Amino acid sequence: MEVLLVLIGLMLLTVFVVAIGDRVGLPWPALLTIITACAVFVPGLPQFDIPTELILPIFLPPLLWALARRTSWGVIRGQWVTILSLSVLLVVATTLAVGATAYAFLPGISIAAAILIGAAIAPPDPVAVDAVAEPAGIPRRIITTLQTEGLFNDAASIVAFHLALAAVTQGGDISFGSGVLSFLYSSVVALAIGWLIGRLTALFITHVHDVVARNALTWVVPFATFLVAEELEASGVIAVVIAAVELNSRADIQAEDRLSGQSFWETMELLFTGVAFGLIGLTVNTAIAEVGSDLWHSVMVGVILSLVAFVVRFVWMFFYYRLNVSRGRPHVAPLRMQEVLLMTWSGMRGLVTLALVLSIPTGVFAFHHELAVIALTVLLVTMVLPGLLLPWLMRQLDLTEASQAANDKMRAAVVSRARAASIDALSQFRPEDDATGEAETVDPEISANVIQWFEDRLGDGENPAENNDERKQRAEEARRVALEARRTALNAAQSELLALRKDRAFNPAIVDEILEEIDRMVIGTNHREI
Repeated sequence: MEVLLVLIGLMLLTVFVVAIGDRVGLPWPALLTIITACAVFVPGLPQFDIPTELILPIFLPPLLWALARRTSWGVIRGQWVTILSLSVLLVVATTLAVGATAYAFLPGISIAAAILIGAAIAPPDPVAVDAVAEPAGIPRRIITTLQTEGLFNDAASIVAFHLALAAVTQGGDISFGSGVLSFLYSSVVALAIGWLIGRLTALFITHVHDVVARNALTWVVPFATFLVAEELEASGVIAVVIAAVELNSRADIQAEDRLSGQSFWETMELLFTGVAFGLIGLTVNTAIAEVGSDLWHSVMVGVILSLVAFVVRFVWMFFYYRLNVSRGRPHVAPLRMQEVLLMTWSGMRGLVTLALVLSIPTGVFAFHHELAVIALTVLLVTMVLPGLLLPWLMRQLDLTEASQAANDKMRAAVVSRARAASIDALSQFRPEDDATGEAETVDPEISANVIQWFEDRLGDGENPAENNDERKQRAEEARRVALEARRTALNAAQSELLALRKDRAFNPAIVDEILEEIDRMVIGTNHREI
């Protein structure tokens, strides 16, 4: 019962903190972590200990799935250099740098144990970044790059972590060659599992007409994909991401599915993120109790390791910025020094770091009792403080105006393509006469009115459709034809937007905004009486 009370309390607290964060303009995950950490001062609060081996399987699959739904194969193909550089090589560099620092400041631990700590601290948390980035006003192009990095970087860190853990527990050394082979096996098998599950799920969804059943299936699939991959010693992270992208690229999903699915997953993402960050705060009490007199030494080590991670990320981002500029890659980030600073600041550690540290068996090496406090200090320095200061940093950097102009330009291009597709479909539209069953010519005035309606709705959200009470029979027939013409135009616009979503030249987040407006128009048109 105590566990249930804690979970419900965290969910309720999440809702209230989100509202507070919107009011004060601060990222709610950072606020929630601080508030729950203050629970250490509340007497009689029940202890909540979730088995560490269940943290990642419970929280990672749905949160990764929610993030992966927003990307596309076009983004992944267009940002493969980002995936290789930031999600793999930067994680390895950070693991080595943080591990070397831990080896220096925690005397007596082995090299494998130092690499173990480095691998746990290396990956920025995609959930933490996503939860604070958009409310803070970070440009979409940078958010897309951060999300792409975050979707895959856990895979490299988890492989390195398990290799180091095996070396620590078995008393052996870490082999670079076996590490590369393990990562390749983990990635390739995960890609195959994710692709197969995503394709089969898309096939199933295409033949199921119940919207509730479709959404329920997308809730189960992330957990099943993660568990299947982990059982085969592959990367559950990569498998879940690939399954989500493949499903959303292949499934024949209608407007109602997209809108209901979006609402469903936004709600689930909010509650799961809230519980995850709440658990981070609640861990403070147990960690402080275990570390005892070594508290300040643990905090100092945590601060130093955080600074090392920041420095490595800054240096890496600077060279990646020079690479992007030299190769003329306008759709990725960073492209300016301000963006280097922003993306360095956005290297927030979160749930994965805490879960990996807490999963280290007790007594495998010295300083084990300090690890939880070290991890929490890293989360404070790299996630809570940057999260709270991110809105201030955005106000200091000269990024908003240029990024907004780029967003507006891309949005205008997407709207133009959707409008052109709808107009082309209307030019070929020939409704059937109810009496004869033969195709008839559309009244040019009706076609013009539908085009005007489409442009007005997409531009300002108004509905200029009017009913004509005079000459009822003729009006009803004109209304039937107009509604059919609307459906034709909207279906063409939907098809064009879904195609643009796969195009690496267009940001899927911007395309999804327009697609949501079209979907609402489709549902509104379908619900009108003919």
